Amino acid sequence: MTDFSLAYTAEWHLYRVNPDTWADGPEVGRLVSASFTHDSEGDSPEMESGSMTIDGLPNEVWEPGYYRVAMRAIQGGATERVDVATMLCESDSGTLDRGRDQRSVIGYSVLHPAATTHVKAGDFAAAGQDGAQKAAGMLSECIKAPVSVEGSFALSDHYNFEVGQPVLEAVWMLLRAGGYCMQVDGRGRVAIRPLPAEPALVLDRANARAIFPQVAHSLDYTGVPNRYTVEDNGVTATVENDDPASPTSHAVRGYWVDAYDDSPAMLQGESLQAYAERMLEEASVLEDTRTYTRRWMPDVLPFDVVRGSMPSSMLDGDMRVVSQTLECSHGISVTETSAKEVAAWTR
Repeated sequence: MTDFSLAYTAEWHLYRVNPDTWADGPEVGRLVSASFTHDSEGDSPEMESGSMTIDGLPNEVWEPGYYRVAMRAIQGGATERVDVATMLCESDSGTLDRGRDQRSVIGYSVLHPAATTHVKAGDFAAAGQDGAQKAAGMLSECIKAPVSVEGSFALSDHYNFEVGQPVLEAVWMLLRAGGYCMQVDGRGRVAIRPLPAEPALVLDRANARAIFPQVAHSLDYTGVPNRYTVEDNGVTATVENDDPASPTSHAVRGYWVDAYDDSPAMLQGESLQAYAERMLEEASVLEDTRTYTRRWMPDVLPFDVVRGSMPSSMLDGDMRVVSQTLECSHGISVTETSAKEVAAWTR
């Protein structure tokens, strides 16, 4: 097995993917460079996007479809193939120069068709139904990529999907209700699973050689409310954060940051006041982020846990991967943003 924390030589290959079997098809052109972004932010993230530059022959026909980028890592006389990304590629442009046609190809996530397909009229998820299996079934109806499910959870509420709602948005709504996520690996396989709890990567002194020295950090309290008002049928409830130990409180800031809610979704048996307290507490949770560049390691994806034990570099404790940018050249470097939650106020 390749030790990706050490130097290795990379050979790049691009294959067309058979959408029916999800296996490699013929190799295509010569891959000059590639960059991929993994991003879990937003209400319904597609998780992946990318771009590739390919050398081809003049008048060679580019066929839209699924393509797989594979790296053959050569280290110490041994060779290992690693699949880095499988993308849906539907557009390209190019420049003809001295008998070569260098094409720029845009890659979309294998989840992209779920973002452009709307839920069927009348589709719903019933309370008590397995949310993970329901989400997988909805995805499998509109994407070609294989979908697997780890574990199960019962939906506590009934969901009537809105007309015109993208399937991907509905799927994420179900998964978040159960504390689940989606991850897409290098072969384009989609895994539905609980949010990981154990680290996929440890950033410690033993791995220090794999990490570039510069680490950016950000903790932004701007916009975090310290007063929450909710109205329901003419009745209002307000909760205020005036705790001098809270960095977002009125006592510390000296001014109010208001949030107003006129369409509460209360839990069963929850009072309006308790709902306001719960919502202010949830709105007071923010991300303490670290952004760093490291050598790429396979199988570390958004939602995975990274465990830091390098306090001098501000990489300390468990953080969850938010986004990654992979630059593919002589090897792969990844610029990664990880975050841990900080509670600015609790009840």
